[in-house]
Amino acid sequence: MSGSAGGTRIRREDVENTVKDYIEKVLKKFPGFVSAKISGSYNTLGKKDFGDIDLIVQLSGKDKKQSKVDLSNFFGKISNNLIVPFKSEKYKNKKVLNTGEIVTILYPIHGSNEFIQIDNIISMDEKEAEFKKSFLDYTASKQALILGLVKTAMLEDDPIKVLNKMGIKNIPGLKEHQEYEFNLSSISLTLRIVTLDNFKELNRVDVWKSSRWEDTVKLLSNYDLNTDFEDLLQQFKHKAKNPRSKNRVKGVFKSMLSVKSGEVNTPKADEKDKSLNQVAMLEFRKKLTTIVKEILSK
Repeated sequence: MSGSAGGTRIRREDVENTVKDYIEKVLKKFPGFVSAKISGSYNTLGKKDFGDIDLIVQLSGKDKKQSKVDLSNFFGKISNNLIVPFKSEKYKNKKVLNTGEIVTILYPIHGSNEFIQIDNIISMDEKEAEFKKSFLDYTASKQALILGLVKTAMLEDDPIKVLNKMGIKNIPGLKEHQEYEFNLSSISLTLRIVTLDNFKELNRVDVWKSSRWEDTVKLLSNYDLNTDFEDLLQQFKHKAKNPRSKNRVKGVFKSMLSVKSGEVNTPKADEKDKSLNQVAMLEFRKKLTTIVKEILSK
């Protein structure tokens, strides 16, 4: 079984027809449906099968929370032959899982007797949909690394210079024990004012937000994002100047990337484990160098 819904894996050649079938038979019948686009690892070359389908689903309206509830209720009323009850023990007989930005269902694979988990990643306008797709089309490891790089942007360069580059104006100035920090999610790029005590966060306030992916690219213009995870990690190793940056990337990476139960013994799990080890070595190598220098100085 694969994923929280307990589906099976789907071959690359079956994804497109399954999605077309799902849009025609289900999504187009939901009031407020605008569009749906495949995202995630399907758009990464080399993979022959997948544990789920990530679908960026754009809906009309302004209240995302209510739209997700309405969509969940809509799925729940559809025949069990079309929206299939979950097969996993944890969620057995459940038909819909509404968590965060995602509404998860189990759907028949086109031309097969098997079923695939579909994660409907909800957006309420075209900009948000494109932002989500741009970010989620990266591998999980690259997503986690980019999240870390965004967190270090204000540590690696003069904050005023960064704000000017981004065209960000009319935001509150900093008080004692405060600093600016960017944060990235699948929804938007956000600038925060963070209050610290001994590097421990006490409070945060959002002061600027963008749902344009181009702004994330602009923020990280010192890096070539059109490359793979390993090359991007090497770029960071060579460019990082602030001692806090490696710890920041290491912490963010570890918190964002994990091997899920349905991914065990798959190439995706192997890739995650490898990248987790590579990022963990960022500080280990630094500490090892310090130890060697101390030994040689005696």
